[in-house]
This record gives sequence, C-alpha cells and structure tokens, in this order.
Amino acid sequence: GGATTAGVVIGRAERMFMPKGERMTITDATGREEAIAWDETMFWNVYYVKGGFLDSEKAFEVLNGLKTYELRVVNKAVNTLTIANALHARPGINVYCPALSDNMTLELPAGLFTIDMPGVDTAVFKRFFDSLEPADGLQESLGKTHSLVLCPGLTTHSELSPEALEEAGIAPTTLRISVGLEDPRNLLMHIAEAAKAIIDPAHPGFSNAFMPTEEVDSLYRSIYKDVHGRFIDSRPDSAELLV
Repeated sequence: GGATTAGVVIGRAERMFMPKGERMTITDATGREEAIAWDETMFWNVYYVKGGFLDSEKAFEVLNGLKTYELRVVNKAVNTLTIANALHARPGINVYCPALSDNMTLELPAGLFTIDMPGVDTAVFKRFFDSLEPADGLQESLGKTHSLVLCPGLTTHSELSPEALEEAGIAPTTLRISVGLEDPRNLLMHIAEAAKAIIDPAHPGFSNAFMPTEEVDSLYRSIYKDVHGRFIDSRPDSAELLV
C-alpha cells in the first residue's frame, strides 16, 4: 500500500485488444453497429504506441502487494470501525462513515471517512490539526498502510471560496481520516492528547468527553474478534477449494 502507483482499465474486450491486422464489427449498448480495427484498440493505439505499460519493478510491486491485499483490507476495517465508533461516541464531533451504517460487504467499511468539530474555533482547530504532525496530518496521499489525517479546507481544497467549500460539504473543521494498519488506539490517543493540549484552553473540558481508555480497549478487542470471526466464516469450506 502506497509503494507504487498503478491503475486498471476496464472495457469491452474488442475495444481493449485484438490480434494485429484484424477488424471486428460489434453492437454497442444502444444497438448501433460499429467497426473496430486492431490499431484502434486500447492496447495498440495507446499502450503499444504511446507506452502505457508498467515497468517490471512496478509490476512486481503491484503483484506482490496483491498477495496481502485481503488481509490488509480486513485489518483496516477493524481499525476504521474502532476509530469511527470511538469518535462517534464523543458529543460535539460529527462522524460521517459507512461504518455507522449497514450498507457494506460483510458490514465492513472502507478505510476512509470524515469528521468535523463544529463547536471548535477555527483558529484553535488549525493549531490542533498542526499538532497532529509528525505522526498524522498535513498529508494528502490516501490509502497507505499507515494512517493519515488531512484537513481539506487547509490543503486539497484550500483554494475554494467559503461558499464553494460549504457547497462541497467541507466545513472549516473537517478532517479526512485514511485508516492504516497500525493499532487504531494510537491515532485515538494522539487526537485526545492534541485536543487536551490545544483545544482545552479555549474550550475547557473538551478532551474529557472522549471515550475513556478502558472503553476504547474493550471496543477494539470486541470489534477485532467480531470482524475476524465474520471474515473467517465467509471463507469457503475445504471441499469448495478443491473445485
């Protein structure tokens, strides 16, 4: 995760590749017939001529990374559920995360969600966000193996007007959290400690409302067992693996 950059192109087989010199007539989704020549396919017209292939080292990194992809996704789901639910339990923090709904595969969320703190002064919030560095914050890449926290209003969307930010659903105190593979309690404790140091002087007692550490521990252990239990129950039986 995060070691290389690659992509996937998905399309109708005839548009993707055909042997050199061939030509084919297809019927598209609207019922219209269309003739496609070999040199108009994605492979010959884009990749072969213009060079869109991964080099061998990047291809190896992608293939090697896919071997552990499923395990990483499950672990990220555990961490996302833990962080999202722990923050959701704190009054005054809005959490927008699929982990809090049932619209998920195996009821497991993607490792990306947002929060905002509408009651926190904007200037105080900026100092709070800055204090998350170097462990988290001020970063724009998502989906890595370590957790990242960024503030769209201060980074990726900082050039938008206040009206455009509001229309996009981005508040001055919006944080986007990309959940990694490390112990999720590290991020939760880091947020709580930063809030204690920066937010409490302006908003007394703010950090006191975070979930107590023993409850966080219990939540994490419960979610870990539940998610891994559902995951292993979803795996095929030994007899099915032989088919």
